[in-house]
Amino acid sequence: MTTRTDDIGVWQLLGTITPKQKEWLKFPTTATGANATLRATYICSDWSKLNSYLLIRPRYQTFNSNQVGQAIRIYPEPLGNLFEIPIPPDFLERSVYFRDFEVRKVLRWRRRIGVTPDAILDVKLEELWG
Repeated sequence: MTTRTDDIGVWQLLGTITPKQKEWLKFPTTATGANATLRATYICSDWSKLNSYLLIRPRYQTFNSNQVGQAIRIYPEPLGNLFEIPIPPDFLERSVYFRDFEVRKVLRWRRRIGVTPDAILDVKLEELWG
């Protein structure tokens, strides 16, 4: 478990992966905090050729249940993105706050051009602890 501290607080690293089109990929580390704030930073082969956005969703897994939360759309920026994916209040009342995050790449469709080649993008996801 890797953490990093800055002026905002302590961030737990959930992993770095390369998203694929039409496939949900899970970050390697499970989020264990109950905070909704997440930070994504990116390594991109060529920002001028990036022609996609990301969908990120939580997955709540217990002993006998496997539930998927609503996906949100993220447009990668060179400086990174801060966003929130809150845990449903009913889950918090039942102490269900361990969750995994999954990401999927979606290519943008450009009118009169169609789908264009896309740059390679790595996503590093961190969860705010405190």
